[in-house]
Amino acid sequence: MQQFFIDSTLEINQEKKLKDDIAHQCIHVLRYQDGKMIRCVDQDGKLALCKIRLNNEELFATPIEFVTNNAEMNCKVTLIQALIRKEKWEYCIQKATELGVYRIVPIELKRNVVHWEKQETNRKLERYQKIMTEAAEQSRRNNIPKLENIIQLSDIDQYKSEINFVAYEAEDSSHLRDHLNHPESITIICGPEGGFEESEVEYLVKHGFISVSLGHRILRAETAGLYILSGIDFMLEGIKNA
Repeated sequence: MQQFFIDSTLEINQEKKLKDDIAHQCIHVLRYQDGKMIRCVDQDGKLALCKIRLNNEELFATPIEFVTNNAEMNCKVTLIQALIRKEKWEYCIQKATELGVYRIVPIELKRNVVHWEKQETNRKLERYQKIMTEAAEQSRRNNIPKLENIIQLSDIDQYKSEINFVAYEAEDSSHLRDHLNHPESITIICGPEGGFEESEVEYLVKHGFISVSLGHRILRAETAGLYILSGIDFMLEGIKNA
């Protein structure tokens, strides 16, 4: 059953007009007819099973029942990801959304091979938000991750959590699993294709980030954050169920 996010509050038996892009997808792509059931998540994160009604190019949904569904991670994970090439970046944010990331923050570091021109920022953020919304719908999440504007290293304190990590390829004695103990929030920063400069890691450590290894293999820039998200979810689920 297809899921959509709507920007209003749902009430049982109260019909809502859905956005034009949702109407287009349901009518022209999915070929839905009157009476088809869909899942809608409202602005408060409430999930309802809804019956649709078509009126020419317009689509309306009537909530029939609310459904209990918690598809979110137990811990709010912020991924601060250094800019990487377009196709890799879009893959990274899509899969991070599917894996349960709470917030994604792009950051510009010294070894970035790509840079955002200031005039491109709004267009890029709009496209990336659309990718994340579709990924959240596909994976049936309760919330769409937050996407922040691009930051510099000097802004890092604004995005810290209860526990903060930097994934550093030169680290060999500290591992992610050594530091997880029922945190409510985690921030992890991952570098660009060229990796971190040593001075950047030193700066992060001085500002409360723990340098951690991701194992014996060197991961690609678009893989590291996804590996961490998967690992955190697995380890914290294990802690919860132990």
